[in-house]
Amino acid sequence: MRILIGVDGSRAADVACEFVERRTWPAGTRVCLMGVVEPLVDWTGMVPASRGTQGVDHAALELVLEERAEALRRHGLSVETFVEVGHAADLLIDRATETFTDLIVVGSRGLGPVARIVLGSVSTHLADHARCPVLVVRSPEATRMLLATDGTRSSLGIPHVLAAWGNAFRGLPVEVLSVAPRYAFVTPWASAGDDEGATEPAELSLHEGIANEVADEMMELGWHAAAVARAGDPARQIVSTGVDWRADLIVTGSRGLGTLRRMVEGSVAHDVLLHARSSVLVMRGLVPALRPQTASVLSGLARA
Repeated sequence: MRILIGVDGSRAADVACEFVERRTWPAGTRVCLMGVVEPLVDWTGMVPASRGTQGVDHAALELVLEERAEALRRHGLSVETFVEVGHAADLLIDRATETFTDLIVVGSRGLGPVARIVLGSVSTHLADHARCPVLVVRSPEATRMLLATDGTRSSLGIPHVLAAWGNAFRGLPVEVLSVAPRYAFVTPWASAGDDEGATEPAELSLHEGIANEVADEMMELGWHAAAVARAGDPARQIVSTGVDWRADLIVTGSRGLGTLRRMVEGSVAHDVLLHARSSVLVMRGLVPALRPQTASVLSGLARA
């Protein structure tokens, strides 16, 4: 298994590294610590800051990376480090694609919703565009998991991806949630009890079946799981159920909507990242990133 951790010297990045340290990953797991120095900008002249300033940041970050790498190595993980200058989200996505990474892990800076909209967010950009699962860490602990599923192929593939990661998340009690959406316009920042509109009984019954099916599959794979179905806005119900369940890890799928379409339709994973208090694991695609041999086969088929 390959794990890519974004490190920028912040406390949030330290928490992300601590989270990985405390999990039991499959034998042979390789961790890449990627230090990113964001290019500073002189807002008066709109030009990049001097290389001298970047050089100081580069050297300081290398020391941080080596310290974190040693801690991970003490837990039996193979670790490599390197530092890049540029925009963190883009560099992480490029590196993950090039190295067939199975999981990207980043910390959360804890920006409020308005600040994220204005300033952007590395975590939300990764969740929207990375080709592999993305874990946004808010606490080094993981003791209770909420798994949100909606019956789509990406969400139904979550149990087997988690199982492929060995004992990293085994032993956590799991509540499997499926939400039957209500057909009314709601704002993502309203409280869960403010949902309006109607949900057909057949729709709720469908989502009860989805939740039960995934919970049964989780139990077959070695987890203790319970199922619950709710009606309302999916993102708000996921966040509120996470609070009720006292989950410190929420796992959800992502449909990978493009930027324009996401602005029109919204994105459940995006909104959960904005509002959840817990760590959030966004599962991109059906399986971890493509293996090199798989990529070669697909490339050959494309040329044929």
